[in-house]
Amino acid sequence: AVNRECRTVRQAVGCFDASTLGKIEVVGPDAAEFLHRVYVNPFLKLESGRLRYGIMTRDDGFVYDDGVVGRMAADCFHVTTTTGGAPRVLQHMEDYLQTEWANLKVWLTSTTEQWAVIAVQGPKAREVIEPFVEGIDLSTAALPHMAVAEGKICGVPTRLFRMSFTGEMGFEVNVPSAYGRAVWEEIHANVVRHGGCAYGTEAMHVLRAEKGYIIVGQDTDGTLTPDDAGVGWAVGKAKADFVGKRGLMRPDLQAANRKQVVGLL
Repeated sequence: AVNRECRTVRQAVGCFDASTLGKIEVVGPDAAEFLHRVYVNPFLKLESGRLRYGIMTRDDGFVYDDGVVGRMAADCFHVTTTTGGAPRVLQHMEDYLQTEWANLKVWLTSTTEQWAVIAVQGPKAREVIEPFVEGIDLSTAALPHMAVAEGKICGVPTRLFRMSFTGEMGFEVNVPSAYGRAVWEEIHANVVRHGGCAYGTEAMHVLRAEKGYIIVGQDTDGTLTPDDAGVGWAVGKAKADFVGKRGLMRPDLQAANRKQVVGLL
């Protein structure tokens, strides 16, 4: 079944229920500055309507969580976390906001249960969702990879992420959770019409591992730096400071012989 699902996503299209992802709404005039400090990535210049993959480290420089962050407006970000990391990431953010940077005007709200998420991945992903989408131009020019737009899908408000966790063309459809099942059924029926199928967590693991995408908590064990995990490119080298910057400067964490996560063919 796993091989069949992987092959179907690669060759046609598949849909996956990603509703368990953690989600946090980060709002306020200092929201960008706050995320710029909490993540190793730079966030100040992320434009509205764009997504960025973010890595979060602890003080010691070891990977704590990761996820995709969408800038919905100048003062509003839609942050996703790992499924298991949702509560601790919110607590981590609140801890810094209340004890270290109390002067920042930022408000954090858990929205994990407010959004159902349907990942549609594969070469035919755009064809599958196009008939249902209103108010969003799905062309690559208007909605390139790592972009986000708001509109409607199946008549329901959506935050549509153009992103992939498989390496194929992909979209993540965020809709209010009360409409999740209805939207899923519409999309799934069209996936089947296009020769696709629903795929499960095991197939997702194979697809993302082939691409080299990590899952924090499965490929990491609390002793990996971003560089160890193969995502050192995400660290903002020009950033004056971020949580974990001093930890990463320790000689042992910069040694050339540290074990590395690599992709194998």
